[in-house]
Amino acid sequence: MRKKFFFIAIALIITLQSASAVRQNGSKVVLNDCEIRGVAKAKCGTYEVYENRATKKGRKISLKIVLIPATGDKREPEPLVYFAGGPGGSATEDASGIAQAFPRILAHRDLLFVDQRGTGGSHPLDCKFYDASDLQTYLGHFFPLDDVRKCREQLETNSDLKLYITTIAADDMDEVREALGYERLNLFGGSYGTRAALTYLKRHPQHVRAALLQGVSPTYHFMPSDFPQQTERALQGVLSECLADKACSEAFPNIKEETKSVLAQLIKGPVEIEIQKPKSNDRVKVKLSRNLAAEAIRYMLYSPVPASRVPLVLHLASQGNYVPLAQTAIRYRMNLVAGGANGMYLSVTCAEDLPWIKAGEGERMAANTFLGDYRLRQQREACTLWPRAEIERDYAQPVKSDVPVLILTGEWDPVTPPSNAERAAKTLTNSLNIVVPSGAHGLDGLEGMDCIDNLIVEFIESGSSKGLNTECVKMIHRKGFAIK
Repeated sequence: MRKKFFFIAIALIITLQSASAVRQNGSKVVLNDCEIRGVAKAKCGTYEVYENRATKKGRKISLKIVLIPATGDKREPEPLVYFAGGPGGSATEDASGIAQAFPRILAHRDLLFVDQRGTGGSHPLDCKFYDASDLQTYLGHFFPLDDVRKCREQLETNSDLKLYITTIAADDMDEVREALGYERLNLFGGSYGTRAALTYLKRHPQHVRAALLQGVSPTYHFMPSDFPQQTERALQGVLSECLADKACSEAFPNIKEETKSVLAQLIKGPVEIEIQKPKSNDRVKVKLSRNLAAEAIRYMLYSPVPASRVPLVLHLASQGNYVPLAQTAIRYRMNLVAGGANGMYLSVTCAEDLPWIKAGEGERMAANTFLGDYRLRQQREACTLWPRAEIERDYAQPVKSDVPVLILTGEWDPVTPPSNAERAAKTLTNSLNIVVPSGAHGLDGLEGMDCIDNLIVEFIESGSSKGLNTECVKMIHRKGFAIK
């Protein structure tokens, strides 16, 4: 997952407009016509829930909703509902991208997007952790502790930070489902969104027709304990692919040795380099540490296209040119780590993940890896400053279900590896588990992805994991590597 692990790159701005109000089933949901780029018709609105669902007293919060009605004449009754990644991503901000990615599903099914509590337009728990005027701040602590303290103090004036966890959000979603008049849902989650979808399936199984999961992060996947190990697996896999590729191997025949030399150099201490400020002609000197260099490589491995640049970036660094690596590190900190609702990310992970990582286990798994254990150490420090929610005793138990499930995982996913999917599939007894060759946390940019698109459509149309022809998966491949 990343710090924020998003299935589709965060897309496009939603603009609310006044139009005729629509009430469904006499509920208190009011949806108005709105505009979403690339979509002919959409409805937007909000739905209020109690912040404290247990007591049903006190503060209420509004959940932002986007509903894209089916475009064809034949409308099926069960929508496809999207669970965003993160934790902290906004589902409604991804609405345009999802609608344009799945036109054949939209032809017959509504697409439903609900910002999870604490994200997007649903009482967001936003924190500011870096200084845009000082690039070096983007190359420092993952969550700067002074900023974490300040953010907690600010958010606690109008939020109970212990009430923004996955189980509570799943019950919010079911209340929205009922208010909108849907009996059953088709679930679609990517990365952390798979955890949210699985939690919904566990708590409300009678209201699930089918589930599509990409990059499975089950409730027992305690982030970020295995990030170093899985990043190393993905890095070595991509480098091996490079050496098996004629053009890449000719350009970088010693890439594995060069990678070791880069790590050895950075372990000695940060390197100082001069880079150009984003959106500016000004140049500034910054220091790039081993931690941030490794983080940049990890995030490049999230998607096949940037992953195909990893050998080039490491080769340049081995020659003493760390500028591309530093620029990449800053760009990911700005656009990925600093984006989304970081307060919600802390509320989830400080309750559901960090407390369950055994002392010394994460450090042991990080030994002799390119990434190292900095992420675990720094997240632990941040969590000591954040309120910790109580989670249910059986929360981390594998979800058991016979609901049809299609599971997709990239072969070189550095966050949610194929082993996650394999384990999850054992208790999802009606599931089909597919590993996509050369895939990453995302799958965009691979050759032959029509295969996956067609399988998804067939699965949602039939509501069954049986009888899907997966032979075409073998033909999916990387388009090549960047060599200059």
